[in-house]
Amino acid sequence: MSTESDTKALADQFMALIGKGSYHDAFELLKPNWPLPAAEIDNLAYQTDSQLKMVAERFGKLIGTEFIQSNRIGKSYVRYIYIQKFSNHATRWMIVFYRPTDEWKINVVVWDDKTHDLFEMSGQAAGATKP
Repeated sequence: MSTESDTKALADQFMALIGKGSYHDAFELLKPNWPLPAAEIDNLAYQTDSQLKMVAERFGKLIGTEFIQSNRIGKSYVRYIYIQKFSNHATRWMIVFYRPTDEWKINVVVWDDKTHDLFEMSGQAAGATKP
């Protein structure tokens, strides 16, 4: 990927598949731009699918995704944050791209259920209110 807008387009496509519960297809989409062995990416897809199926009763029905924010650090890193929405809870997804020279590569894809940390990332302390 040669432009930062390419990274956003890929992140959006990835999260659209995540929002449908198509975890294997989503991770497959990343393979050409992620310098990890294909077997590791396949394992991440399998683990994600297994873990999110296990918590489906507590999280509820999958209803899609939402873009939250992007952050750029210098000229070499950009991070996109999304949530995967369920009827009772959400998961936070972070996709980090790194540009060592002229091409952007996926550096990190991580998800968790620490949605409360989204408030700290946006500069708002959890529970804080404005007068």
